[in-house]
Amino acid sequence: MPFRTVARLAMLAASLLASIPLPASGGREDADRFYAQGREQLVSGNHREAEQHFSAAIRENPLHGEAILQLASLRSRNIETYEKAEDLYLSIPDAAGKTGGKGRDDLLFRAGVGLGKLYVRSGRNGQAIALLRNTIASAPGGVRMDEAYNTLGLAYYYERLYEDAIFEMRKAIKINPGNDDAKLNLKTIRTRLEHFQAGKLYSRMGDRPRAITEYRRAIDLDPRFIEARHRLGVELYLSGNTTEAIKELRRASMVLPGYRKVYEIWYAEGLALTRLKQGDEALAMFRKVVQERPAFAPAHNELGKAMLQREEYDAAIDHFVKAIGADPRADYARGLQIAMTRKAQAPAKDAPPRAAPAPTEPAGQPTPPLPSTAPAAR
Repeated sequence: MPFRTVARLAMLAASLLASIPLPASGGREDADRFYAQGREQLVSGNHREAEQHFSAAIRENPLHGEAILQLASLRSRNIETYEKAEDLYLSIPDAAGKTGGKGRDDLLFRAGVGLGKLYVRSGRNGQAIALLRNTIASAPGGVRMDEAYNTLGLAYYYERLYEDAIFEMRKAIKINPGNDDAKLNLKTIRTRLEHFQAGKLYSRMGDRPRAITEYRRAIDLDPRFIEARHRLGVELYLSGNTTEAIKELRRASMVLPGYRKVYEIWYAEGLALTRLKQGDEALAMFRKVVQERPAFAPAHNELGKAMLQREEYDAAIDHFVKAIGADPRADYARGLQIAMTRKAQAPAKDAPPRAAPAPTEPAGQPTPPLPSTAPAAR
């Protein structure tokens, strides 16, 4: 067959194929339909079905911002899907960029609040505070701000910034007096703080049984109240209940791995382990403290005393010097003097052994330092 004939037949076949209508994929219309069905399921409380419909909407239209937002919100309710929820929230700016105008700004604001909630749930309160403050500062006109302030208040609370937490909760309620979550959070925080503050007062008075009771009440109201758990552990230690103190301190350290005062909890646990004659475990705990907080003088002092008992005088001197450099207290200087004297009196390695001098470590029971509760400057 001549080449021209073949070419003409090919062109004819192509034109015929082009004229045949292909089945429509639906695209945006199907995405909107799936999204509407997902909303219906969500209102009915059928979260699994709602998630399936929102996922279908995104398959049809990967830039369906509302479907992405709703799916992210659902997945942020389950600790096993936190990472997927975060990825969805972080993808919203791309979808919002295609929306444009007021709809874009509104979508970005709601995504910021949703991601802030996720950070609070997952214990990343520092990130939540930074994100929510930026989200609030850039909020477009007309959006509902009460939930942003409520979430910010929770983040402040978990960061132990109690006055800031109460301040934000009050703003949320002022904007929307019908925000039951904000009202409940404010009431709960105040109730927890009442027991916590009572525990601190009884502790200063030396009434350890009542202090322990008040801290336990605060923890019953909020099992994640890390500072109450920390102080409870310290009170148990000071009252002689060392085994229970260690249990409570370990619970406290597990509440929030990124807790900014966790080194104080580890230090208290190290003291308790020392009292139980678990020297290696205590030493490991004190080393963990100075690794996290190199200038924490009490831990260096305890390490110096431990090295002194092991006759590792150079290491003892090093830790006492670091303790004094961070906090020039008399007992730290006394420990340094003892270590230097012991080193000078120590026999040479090839000299015959002699009896070690009687221990003269500084007397007294070390007291774990308690965290302050003053709110940070805003």
